[in-house]
Amino acid sequence: MVHEQASAGGRGSVDASTWVCHRASWLFPGNGPPVEDGAVLVKGRVIAAAGTYNEILDRVPWGTYVEDHGNAVLMPALVNAHTHLELTGLEGRIPLPQPGFAAWLERLFAEKARSGGLDPAQAVEKGLGKLREGGTVLCGDVGNEIVLGAGKGEAGTPLRQVFLEVLGFHETEPEAALGPGVWKNYLEAWEDNPLLGLGAHSCYATSPELIRALWSACRSKGRPFTIHVAEHEEELEFVRSGTGYFRELLERLGKWNPSWRASGPTPLSHLDALGVLDARTLLAHAVHFTDEDWDLAAARGCAVCFCPRSNANLHTGLPAPEKALKRNVPCALGTDSLAGNTDLSLFAEGAFVLDRFPGVSPEQVALMMTAGGARALGWEHRFGALDTGRRAAVLAVDLPEGTEASKLAERMVEQGKKGAVRWACGP
Repeated sequence: MVHEQASAGGRGSVDASTWVCHRASWLFPGNGPPVEDGAVLVKGRVIAAAGTYNEILDRVPWGTYVEDHGNAVLMPALVNAHTHLELTGLEGRIPLPQPGFAAWLERLFAEKARSGGLDPAQAVEKGLGKLREGGTVLCGDVGNEIVLGAGKGEAGTPLRQVFLEVLGFHETEPEAALGPGVWKNYLEAWEDNPLLGLGAHSCYATSPELIRALWSACRSKGRPFTIHVAEHEEELEFVRSGTGYFRELLERLGKWNPSWRASGPTPLSHLDALGVLDARTLLAHAVHFTDEDWDLAAARGCAVCFCPRSNANLHTGLPAPEKALKRNVPCALGTDSLAGNTDLSLFAEGAFVLDRFPGVSPEQVALMMTAGGARALGWEHRFGALDTGRRAAVLAVDLPEGTEASKLAERMVEQGKKGAVRWACGP
């Protein structure tokens, strides 16, 4: 077998007919144990095989380029399952940490009301660039503005699963909540676009009827549905009694519905009573889940995306990922927005979990950053693992000398946070 040896720096972009074999001291496949002296064989933008270098050599066609990444680990590119790219223009404009969610929200309102800054389309493009720099190939982007032109998965650009987020506590139909023609235009746009989904903001900002209508629209097309749930204490108070900050805010904005009644003791039980919890429902934050909530999420098959750095910055508390993992709830990580976080680095998010949650193993953290995010967004057939037929989106993370299999996942996350990461191929 004759093949061409290339430098560790990479050959750049390749066309669909080009074969490249990427080699490194370790392989973290995302669907099994680490592989020493691992390799990934790629044709164009698709993975053809992954395993030990010797195994892959048996499948290398004539003329294949070999990229040796040296003392590094090859791993699947990251999946950021919950972010708000339209807020990228607010980077650094809200001091962090904030004393609480209500204080942060008031600052957010004030900053968004000011003139200047990036428009939503520019903000999304800038955010996608930051995601790419951090090794992210796919994101779940939740936004109130419809920005459809960015993040369609062209070479060099992360893929963007869009969740048009709908607010309207005093509305019952999506068309009324979004405005004349907007709902109709969005439904027309998503007819042939699997990247478009829907989200309800929360139990305190979206009416029960509207939440159910949005979920039903997603189910009619097999699209993912997402909602913020149990993010802070103010939400719990509102769902339990209809009082507190959000009752006052809704009245101030003229959007309070006096006929509203909570249908459960917790936000999640409220959603369950609406019938909107299933395997295509992605729950964001889940900071204040009870044990019964976790049992319910597991029973319904919901995925959960944790954003713990944002929770810490907004003083809303921290979630309990170990309880979710113990119940086999599909778990992902997200960075939330640059209005509530300092960066969009999923490696930094993973390192935070390693530091704050000793009950979560480094391997579990790495899977939450990759396969878990892909599952949460409904793209597990294309991303999250180095499987034959999946998208060739592979990262090379430099390792300290002598890294052993037992420490590989931990070192991988730590090194990624430090910036010792590059694209082997993709996005």
